Amino acid sequence: MKAVLIIADGLGGRPTDLAGKTCLEAASTPHLDALASRGALGLVDPIGPGVRPGSDTAHLSLLGYDPRRVYTGRGVFECFGIGMDVCQGDICFRANLATAEETPDGLKITDRRAGRIDRGQDQLAAVLNDVKLTVSPKISFEFQPSTQHRGALLLRGHSIRLSSQITENDPHAVGAVAPDSKPNPDVIEDAAARVTAAAVNEITKRSFELWKDHPVNRARMESGKPSANVVLLRGASDAPHLQSLESTYRVKGAVIAGGALYRGVSLACGMCQLDVDGATGGLDTNLGAKAEAACKALETYDYVFIHVKGTDNAGHDQDAEAKRDFIERIDRELIGPLAQQLDWSKTHIAFTGDHTTPIDFGDHTTEPVPVLFAGPNVMPDGTQEFHEREAARGGLCRFSGQVLPILFGYCNWSPKFGA
Repeated sequence: MKAVLIIADGLGGRPTDLAGKTCLEAASTPHLDALASRGALGLVDPIGPGVRPGSDTAHLSLLGYDPRRVYTGRGVFECFGIGMDVCQGDICFRANLATAEETPDGLKITDRRAGRIDRGQDQLAAVLNDVKLTVSPKISFEFQPSTQHRGALLLRGHSIRLSSQITENDPHAVGAVAPDSKPNPDVIEDAAARVTAAAVNEITKRSFELWKDHPVNRARMESGKPSANVVLLRGASDAPHLQSLESTYRVKGAVIAGGALYRGVSLACGMCQLDVDGATGGLDTNLGAKAEAACKALETYDYVFIHVKGTDNAGHDQDAEAKRDFIERIDRELIGPLAQQLDWSKTHIAFTGDHTTPIDFGDHTTEPVPVLFAGPNVMPDGTQEFHEREAARGGLCRFSGQVLPILFGYCNWSPKFGA
C-alpha cells in the first residue's frame, strides 16, 4: 500500500465568506468532488471540539500525537524546518520580520509582516548575526529567515542555563507597542528566565538599530514598501520528545512543504524532507511540482505528506476571492495530476485542513474542517462534493485529530491495541 496526506492550511470557512457560501463551497473542484464520490467524508476537529487550534498543535494532533502531552512550543519546529542544528538546552523562537516606528513609549508596530517581504532577508540576517550580546558573553544566537517575513531564532547558552518560560515581544496587533520580554509570572525569580528574556530584548533592540537604515530597507521605503526593521520573537520552546511515526507504524514517510513550521513538525515526527523547486509556502507556490515530486517519492517512500499554505495566507489577508481561486488551483494543479498518476489499486489519500480561517475573522477559529478519504479500502458514503456542508452529511461523521492514523489504518499499517 501507499498513502498520501494533503493538508491545505486554513482550508475551512464560514457561510459569511462569499455570499452565503464558504470559499470551498464557492470553488470549482471537480477532482476533489470525484474523489468524494468514491470515498468518504467527515468533519475533523483538529484538536477537539471547541478548541481553537494553532497550526503547530493542529498538525501534531492530525499526525496522531497528543499535543497536550508533547507540545513544548512552536519555535523549535520553526528551527527544525529551516535546518538549524538544535541541541538540548537551546531555546528556539518563531520570528517575524516586522515594521516598527520609534515612539516615546517604545517600538510601535505598523505591519507585523513587513509587507510580506520577498527579498533581502538574508542581508538583514547577516548583519544581525554579527551581534555579540552584552547581556552575557556566554549566550550566542542565530537568526535565519525562511519564507517572506517568517524566520526562526535559536539562543544557546554556553555553560549557562536558559529557559523557555518567558513572555513574547510580539504584540499581535498593528498600532501596539512591542512589549519587553519578561520571565513568566510563576518563574519570575528564575535566573535562567531572566537572562533569556534580557537576551531577547537586546536582540530586538539591536535589530531595529541595525535595520532601520539598512540599504534593503532604504530601497523598500523608496519604492513605497514597508520597512523590515525589527524582529519579533514568540513561541519560545525547547526540544520535544516525540516517538517517530516509523517506529510506531514501520513505514517510511516524506514531507513536501514550503513553510518551515510544517517541515519542522514532520521532521520531528521522523519524516524525511523533500525539497521542491518553487515550493514557496505562499500563494505563488508551484503545486504541479509538488504533485510530480510526490508521485516520484512514492517509488521510495511508503507515504508522502504534502502541505499547502496559500489557503491560510488568503484567509489571514481576508481575501475571499484569493482563497477561492487558490482552492481551485489546488484542485487543478495538485489533485488533478495525482488523480491521474497514482496507482489507485494500492493508494489511499486523505485531504483536509489544519483549521478554519474564515474571511470575516481573518484568523483561526474553533469550527471543524472537512476531511476526505479515498482508496481501495474506503467504503464510499454516497457524498458527491467536497465542502463543509457535504462533509457534515458524510459517513465518517465528526471526530478529533488522528487523520494520519486513520489513513494508515486503511493501508493496514496500524499496530493492534491489546492482544
